[in-house]
Amino acid sequence: MDKTMTDRERFPDYFVEEDIDRRKCTRVVPMKVLVIGMLRTGTLSMQAALEELGYKSTHHMHKVFQNPGSECIMWREALEAKYQNKGRKFTKSDWDQLLGHCQAVVDVPAAAFIPELYEAYPDAKVVIVQRDPDRWYESCSRTVMVFSSSPQLKILYFLDRWLVRRLAPFMGLLFTSLFGPKTKDPVKRRENWIKGYMDAYDEVRRIVPPEKRLEFTLGQGWEPLCKFLGNGVPNKPFPHVNDSASFDAGIKVLMKRMWIRAAKQNLPFVVGALGIVAAWWMYG
Repeated sequence: MDKTMTDRERFPDYFVEEDIDRRKCTRVVPMKVLVIGMLRTGTLSMQAALEELGYKSTHHMHKVFQNPGSECIMWREALEAKYQNKGRKFTKSDWDQLLGHCQAVVDVPAAAFIPELYEAYPDAKVVIVQRDPDRWYESCSRTVMVFSSSPQLKILYFLDRWLVRRLAPFMGLLFTSLFGPKTKDPVKRRENWIKGYMDAYDEVRRIVPPEKRLEFTLGQGWEPLCKFLGNGVPNKPFPHVNDSASFDAGIKVLMKRMWIRAAKQNLPFVVGALGIVAAWWMYG
C-alpha cells in the first residue's frame, strides 16, 4: 500500500455518504453477473475485476455502508423473509428496486441470496469464488470478527445514528442467518461458520446448472473469468486488494470517519448541555 496516499485516495468507499431511497428505484441496467463469494474471499478484488471488465455498478457490502438508510432496511427484510419466515419473500420487483443500478453483485449480503437472484435474473452468469474453508475462517477470525466485536462499535451505536445504529442490527441478523447463533465456544463457532460457508455454496451448486456457473479462484487470473463471461482479457494484472493488512488499515479509517460523524451529530446536544450547566452555575 502506498503510504503517500491520503485516506480518501486509499479508501474512497468510506468517504461516500448517500441517502437514496431504493424503494423508489427500479432497474436501469441489466443484471449480468452473480458472484457467490462470502466475505474475505477476495470480494473487493472481484469487484475491481468486474468493474474493469465494464460491469458497473458492482454491488458490495461497502455499498451498504455508503447508503445505510434504505439498504439496511431492505436487506434486513430480505433476510427475515428467507431465514425467519417473517414478511413477504422478495420478488423480482423488490430486487430491481434494491439492485436496479447494478450489473453484478459480489460479497454479502448479496451472496446470501444467489439462488433468489438467479431465479429473478436467469440470464445472469454465476461465478463461485472458492477459498479453502479453514483459511477462510482464519481470515474472518482475524478481521471481520475482531471488527464486529469492537468495544468502539458498542459506543458508536449510541452516537453514530447515520451508520452504526442502522448497520449493527442488520449485520447481527446477517451473521446469525448465515452462521448460526453467537457462541463463545471457539470450536462451535468455527464449526458454525464453516458449515454456513459450505451450505451457501452447496445451495448455489444445486440450483445453478454447471454450464451457467464458473468455479473460480482468484489465483487463476483473468483468462477463465473472461472466457466464461465473454470478455476480452485486460492488459493488466488481475486485481489483488484488501489483504489482512489493508483490511486493518481500512477499518482504522472507517472508525475515524464514524467518530468524526458522531461528533458532528452530537455537537448540538453537547453545546446545549454545556449551556444548561453554565446557566445553572451562573444563575442557579
